[in-house]
Amino acid sequence: MHRVSKVSAGLAVVLGLGGSALLNPAAAQIAGLPNDIQVRLGGAGTLGGKMMRELATAWAAKLGLPNVRVVAGAEPDEYDVTADRAESKQKLKVSVSAKGTGNGSEPLARGQLDFWMTTRPVQESDLESLRRKGAPNVPTLQQFTTGGNENLIGLDPMAIIVNSKNPVKTLSYQQVRDLYAGKITNWSQLGGASLPVGLFTLDSAIGTTAGFCGTVLAINDVNKCLDSMAKLAGPRLTSVEDMADSVGRTPGGVGYISVSERKNTRAVPVGTDCGTGIEPTSFRVKSDEYPIVTRLYLYTYPGRPLSPSARSFLDFIMSVPGQAAVAKSGKADLAPSVAPDAYSDERLDHVRDAQDGDHTRIRPTDARAFEEAISNASRLSVTFRFQAGTNDLDSRGEADVGRLVQLLQEPAYKNMQIVLVGFSGASGDYGEGRALSRDRASAIRDRLLATQSNLTDTVAIGVGPAAAVACNLDPDTATLNQRVEVWLRKRG
Repeated sequence: MHRVSKVSAGLAVVLGLGGSALLNPAAAQIAGLPNDIQVRLGGAGTLGGKMMRELATAWAAKLGLPNVRVVAGAEPDEYDVTADRAESKQKLKVSVSAKGTGNGSEPLARGQLDFWMTTRPVQESDLESLRRKGAPNVPTLQQFTTGGNENLIGLDPMAIIVNSKNPVKTLSYQQVRDLYAGKITNWSQLGGASLPVGLFTLDSAIGTTAGFCGTVLAINDVNKCLDSMAKLAGPRLTSVEDMADSVGRTPGGVGYISVSERKNTRAVPVGTDCGTGIEPTSFRVKSDEYPIVTRLYLYTYPGRPLSPSARSFLDFIMSVPGQAAVAKSGKADLAPSVAPDAYSDERLDHVRDAQDGDHTRIRPTDARAFEEAISNASRLSVTFRFQAGTNDLDSRGEADVGRLVQLLQEPAYKNMQIVLVGFSGASGDYGEGRALSRDRASAIRDRLLATQSNLTDTVAIGVGPAAAVACNLDPDTATLNQRVEVWLRKRG
């Protein structure tokens, strides 16, 4: 089989340290801010723990305020990051209340917060709860998710964790469902040691639970999800630290947690109905190929302008040093990165596989088109996904257009050809799926050309279900195949 030339290492040098592209360097500056620089955040502990401490500390350093301290609050999961400079009157305070996603919406609505930290998109049930509590001027769901109010700031891969001595190699979605439904009560039923299963879950107020229930257990109502679980090995846990500790000390324990928080437990690769075990590698996470990824959001309240301090902090988070702080905290940042060399060869090895039990035969013309398109090219982690059946991007895709444009404005890209490859799932009519994949790639090309007219050497093709990255037999992962990938090839 034709192989792709190894150009990733050189491209990584072009992109910068570690292969991460520069985002718009709109970092906050001390000029124009008040003497008392204050930002207030509340909600998910996944954001409000180490991640927000790293961000606040890095922001203070960028502002030239070196005397950084973390001061415990009056209640658990509350703290302030403060900073100042002896010769300056300006002081910074970032106040964080990390009591869970469900505990941030009302303070935001009442003007007590600048940002609501969440590990899931805002839901209609959040707005209904605000109305019941008498919050004033509750906006619509559409208002919350448009106009810059929804800000994706990082990614957090979720892991299914077991005790470090448990030898189980992979767990499929269905096996995890059977574990939590009580259909599997001993690890010997999965070929492991004779150990009783110890189920653990986080409380409903912790956004990770909503992600686990919706993505893995396929139950979107978190309360119904928790009620459906078999007998637990202990009470519902109120912190991610408790989850890792509980599974770590229980020989047959199993739970779910952020990969960065797994501590002394072991993350089990997530298997699919196609038999593949997907590891949460950095590139797989950033390209949306690892299926259990929590998106980390900061929401602002519709119709309420941000203060200069809050706007400065948000700008910093989306800047190069801000995203570096996200990565330092153990989460996945949003900066484009380059796939490892082996990635291209792996994709070509499976170019004729639709991952649907050999039901779909990939057309030879599509397989050849994909091979030719990525010859001597390297893939970026930027992956565009769409609202079902349309060419409309999801919220991350809209932001990624800007990130890609910023990257392509770098002088190094004068000699780069942009190759956009659209893909579809394997269900439905082959020709219609292929046409949709081509239309979506062309739509991204048109967006790029409208933003930056010098990108005339941009190729857009669609190859339907060829070279699938996820199992089309599994409805939970099949949507990952509906995408447009970005590849770069150096000319000359």
